Order: sequence, then C-alpha cells, then structure tokens
Amino acid sequence: MKILYVTQVRLDEPSGATRHVLACVREMAVLGHEVRLIAPGEAHVEQARHIRPPKNLKPGIRMELALAALASKQALLWRPDFAYVRISASTSAVVTSLSVLRVPIFLELNGPILDEMERMGRGPGIIEIVKGVLCKVVGQSLGVVVPLPSVGEHAQSKLDADRIYLIENGADLANATPGDIGEARRALGLPEHQRIIAAIGNLAPELRFDLLAEAHRKLPGVMLLVVGGGAQESFIEAMTMRTSSSSPIVFLGRRSHEEAILAVRSADVCLNMRDGCLGTKSLEYAAVGKRQVAFVTEGSERLESLYSGLSAVHLVQERSVLAVQQAIENALHAEKTMGPLPLPAIEKARQSLGWSATAQKIVELFESHK
Repeated sequence: MKILYVTQVRLDEPSGATRHVLACVREMAVLGHEVRLIAPGEAHVEQARHIRPPKNLKPGIRMELALAALASKQALLWRPDFAYVRISASTSAVVTSLSVLRVPIFLELNGPILDEMERMGRGPGIIEIVKGVLCKVVGQSLGVVVPLPSVGEHAQSKLDADRIYLIENGADLANATPGDIGEARRALGLPEHQRIIAAIGNLAPELRFDLLAEAHRKLPGVMLLVVGGGAQESFIEAMTMRTSSSSPIVFLGRRSHEEAILAVRSADVCLNMRDGCLGTKSLEYAAVGKRQVAFVTEGSERLESLYSGLSAVHLVQERSVLAVQQAIENALHAEKTMGPLPLPAIEKARQSLGWSATAQKIVELFESHK
C-alpha cells in the first residue's frame, strides 16, 4: 500500500509530536508499506522518503499552501492509496487539493484543538474561522483518528465529525528502554545514593508544578529532578532558588531525547503532573520500567493495567499538595520495599506500548476502506 503522510510538525524539533510522526512512519514501513512523508525540518527518516517544503516557512497558512503543492504533486505522479493528514489550526489546502484529486484521506486529531486555541488566548473570531475550515476538511475525509475518547467527543461536537476511530498512541520503544540506574546517574552527574523523583518533558502550562513544589518541600532527603523546556521554565528556575539542602532541586533544562531517557532511568520514581489528559510521557515511563505518580485522568486505567500487582502506578485523585505528597511517598516506599520493577514484567508491558500496535491499527483502517 502507498501511504502519503502529511504534517506541519517540524521533524528537527525534539518534541513528542516529532517522535509520534517518525515512529508512526517507521512502523508503517516495517509493516511492508511504501510511505512518503511531507513535513518541514531536516531529519533522517528511516525507511521512508521525506519530502520537505522550503526551509524558511513557519507553521501557518503559507506552510499549508506549500504542503498542499507538494501533496498534489505526489498525488499526480505517485498516486498514493491513502493520505494521512495530521490536523493543525491551518489545515485546509492539503485536504482540499487531495480531495479534488480523489485521494482517500484520513485525518489525525491529537487533542481538543479549538479548546487548546482558547487556552492559548486566541480570540473567538479566529476560533470560529478555524472551526469553519476544520469542519469543511473533516467533511472531505473518510474519518478522524483520535487517541482518546474525549478528543473524539471534541471532533464530534465541535468539528461535526461523524466517523471517528479511536487508536491509542504509543511510546518510542527504540529510545525508551530500561537501563542501569547507576550508569544513568553517573552520566548526568547525579548523586548515586540519594532518592530521586523526576519530572521529564515539555513544561506545559497544564503541569501542576505548583502542587509539586509544595509537596516536595515536605519530602526531606528526596531530590527533585526536572528536565525539559517550555512555558514553566521560569517557574522551575524560581523553585530551584528556594531549594534546601534536605530537599534539593536540579533543573537540567532542555535536553535531547536520549538525555531525557537517561533522566528517566536515573529516577527512583517518575512524575507526570499533567492535569487534563494523560499525554504520552507516562507511557515512556512505563516503557523504561519506572514506578510513577500521575493524576487520575483519561487513560489512567491503561497505565494501571500494565503492571498489575506491582504497585507501579500511584494515582492522585485530589488536586492537592497533601495528595501529591502522599502518592510520592507511597511510590518511594514501594520502590524501597519491593525493589525495581522486574525485567519480565517490563518486557510484557512494552509489548502493548509501542507505536507498532498504533501503526497496525491505522493500516487496518485503511485496508477496511479499500
């Protein structure tokens, strides 16, 4: 099968979205399909042909027009069996041009896009325009692929989608692998014999570092390691200024994905302070084989099922300092008394976490519409 994958995600930026796209493309190719990826950014794309728009374009309408021109050329010359288009706020021209050329299209929606625009401060007029455009492209597609039921509800209620397919996201198992905790700490210059809790990833506004900061102060002898960049960098830097010798905070800032995985391996317990939806970071923690603390939210049940009976996931129901503190204490206690998660359990969990399962379901969706 010939699959044309189109996205505005820059492939040279170290983000979860980039890893998502590259892993999906790679796994589709591993399944024996011919994949061409149209996306900005310099990157080595394994087992697929990468077609890039001009370097100077930023995400938005101009980028969308450039992608549409490239997609139309591929539709005419290569004749893909299906196109898979990741939705952005400016998605319009790609879908319209491919629809005119009679290429069957599926859309991928990874979040409640209109709600996210509102949280970012976009005005109601702009949001209404984007809604109108996205409703049109949804109508031109064979359906919308979503990772969570809530995203599907958003697509249905806000974008008039009536063909919604739930396919869960995965973790990049190529990088998110188990490893020796001592080696990871030595590589990052961290103390080998101190208890360490770690929060790794994009420091998005919805991460409840306000609760974590207060909870950590009540955990003497525990180091908090934070790795990542984003909206809350200044808040994390302010946290480090108030740190104490009994509860130190180490902020490593933005790091490569390989270094971020080293940080995961270095921790006794990992933290996902994201409020609203689970995201993919908890999946990476699970793939590396780490106990973790996360809020009860959509997707939590998937986490709990991965390591049944091993006290691996400690969920926080109440959004309070005390609840976060108690969950961290319970996770640290489990790590101390039960020891690290056993390798056979980690390998079993990894079988259901990879992007290969996601890609297989997407391809099966295409095949069902031939």
